[in-house]
Amino acid sequence: MKRIGLALINLDRDTERLAHMQAALGAAGLDFERFPAVQGLMVPEWLRGRFFDEDGKPVPSLKPGEIGVYASHLALHKALLERDDLDYLMVMEDDLEISADLPAVLAGIAALSVPFDIVKLSNPPKVPFLDHGELAPGRMLVTYARVPNNLGAYVISRRGAMKTTRDHGLVRYAIDEDMRRPWDWGIETFGIVPAPVRANIFERSSIDAMGERALGRETWLDKLKRRRIGTPADWLAQLRWQGRHLGWMGYIGAISRTLLASAARMIPGAAGQGVSALFRLRGRKLV
Repeated sequence: MKRIGLALINLDRDTERLAHMQAALGAAGLDFERFPAVQGLMVPEWLRGRFFDEDGKPVPSLKPGEIGVYASHLALHKALLERDDLDYLMVMEDDLEISADLPAVLAGIAALSVPFDIVKLSNPPKVPFLDHGELAPGRMLVTYARVPNNLGAYVISRRGAMKTTRDHGLVRYAIDEDMRRPWDWGIETFGIVPAPVRANIFERSSIDAMGERALGRETWLDKLKRRRIGTPADWLAQLRWQGRHLGWMGYIGAISRTLLASAARMIPGAAGQGVSALFRLRGRKLV
C-alpha cells in the first residue's frame, strides 16, 4: 500500500479558510500539513527562472496572484520529492467541500496498481470520460477526453512531481491551463467521478488575481482571452494524446457524446438534467 500525505495551500492572512478546512478534514478523519502559500511574486529562488525573464521582469501574461498559485503547487511537488516517507501527496486549496468517503477514495488510490502522475479529485465531468471501474463505492476511476482545469484538490505521485518540477522554460499560462495539457509534459492524468471534493465553495476568491475565474463566473469572452489556443503542432499533439488514451473509437464516441450533450443542455427539465449520463464511455478496467 502506497503512502499518501495531505498538504493544504493557505495564505497566512486566510485564518478563516484554514479553520474551515481543519473542520472539514477533521470531520473526515484526515490529518494534513499546512503549506504557507507563495505571496505573489515572492517565489522561491529555484523557481525564478520559471516566472522571470533574464532582465528579472515577471512574465506579462500572468498576474502576480497567478504566479503565486503556480509557484505554491510546484513548491509542494518538490517537497514531495524531498521526503522518503511519502509516495503520493494530496494537494489542496483552502476552499473545498469534502465528502465523507474521501478517506475511502484515497485508500483506493493508494492501492492502485496502474502507474499515474495525477488523479484529480475536484472535477465534475464536463466532457466525456472512460470509466475504468469502481475505485471506491460509487466512485469511478476515469480518463477524461479533455482534462479539465481547476486544481482544487488532486493527488500527485513522485513520478508526476518529477515531471512537473523539471525545467520547462518560462511559464506563460496559469497552472490549470498548463496541467490540462498532459501531452506537453507527458503526464498521465486520471479523475474520480463523481468527484469526492467540491472546489470554489466561497463567494469570493482568496487570490485576487483569479477573481471571477476561480468562481466560475467568467464570460465566454474572458475565457477566450486567457485560453491557450496553441499552434497546429499543439493540436496534433492533443489529437495523438486523445487517440492513445481513448482509442480511436473512444475518441469518435467522445465527440458524438459531446455534441449530444450540447443539444441536451438546450432541453428544459429532466432531459437537460441528465446530460452527464451521456459522458460515460466504457474503458479498460483498471480497478
